Amino acid sequence: MMPDFSPSNNLIIIFALAFIGVAVILIFFAVREALTDAKLIRNRLAGNWTDDSKGSILRHHQAFDSFSNHLTLPDDEEVSKVRAWLARAGYYGTSSVKYYYALRILCLVVPQLIFMLNTAFFAPNIDPDINVYISCGLILLGMIMPPIFIGWRVKQRRQQIKDGFPDMMDLMVASIEAGLGMDAALLRVSNEIGGRYPALKINLDLLNMELRAGRERHSGMMNFANRVDLEQARALAVMLRQSEEMGSSLGKALRTFSEDMRNKRLMLAEEKAMALPAKLTVPLIFFIFPAIMTMLLVPAGIRIAEGLGAS
Repeated sequence: MMPDFSPSNNLIIIFALAFIGVAVILIFFAVREALTDAKLIRNRLAGNWTDDSKGSILRHHQAFDSFSNHLTLPDDEEVSKVRAWLARAGYYGTSSVKYYYALRILCLVVPQLIFMLNTAFFAPNIDPDINVYISCGLILLGMIMPPIFIGWRVKQRRQQIKDGFPDMMDLMVASIEAGLGMDAALLRVSNEIGGRYPALKINLDLLNMELRAGRERHSGMMNFANRVDLEQARALAVMLRQSEEMGSSLGKALRTFSEDMRNKRLMLAEEKAMALPAKLTVPLIFFIFPAIMTMLLVPAGIRIAEGLGAS
């Protein structure tokens, strides 16, 4: 059976080819830019850097300047925010930001291409209005699904880190009281806690690498707190700095902090338990109460109906 090449289908095919053309152009300029930057890096390492070699050919033509800016990443501040957000989701690669933006483009282009080609060749008789609604829905999904997925990953890893933080504190207290230093205790905790809480282990490994590289402990702890995005971690960083400045016992300070944190968790659990009856009111009224009333009244109603029928 030959496909129906009506004017509407021809228009859909034209749009599909236009999307393919735009995608190919974007990929071409991205690859060209990447190869040019790699070549410039090799020239600089080889000592052949000159002021004339400042970038790709797009930078020498004002007509392409605005267009090339839209093909590259946003400004440094926005890139830093996105990189920190992706790191909280578990994506620590140097190219994670580029992959994220590339994924967003693919989520917009690929579903449209598949839908248009499928409509043109396999479902040519669908109402054009329905095609427009489906296309708009795919565009909306392509725009919101990548951020939703990353946000879900961030929440999942934050919850895992939050669950493992009390165990981390207990291991740190035990290590410090056993005679280990703070850096050695962090390394020991990272090795012990990795099997159950891998997200927490990765962030502790990053903290240990920063400390080995010479970063101050307070700065490293604050970076760790910002990566895990937990108030308990920020409070721990502040407490450790105050303990070092005042010269107090680190083991006692950590034990007090751990006990205080567990008391707060217990109070939060009690608060949730106290709020449970109020939260169960709505399900009881709308689901359980009607079922109970049905079980109680239906047999009586059946007997009354039988008695009236017999009389």
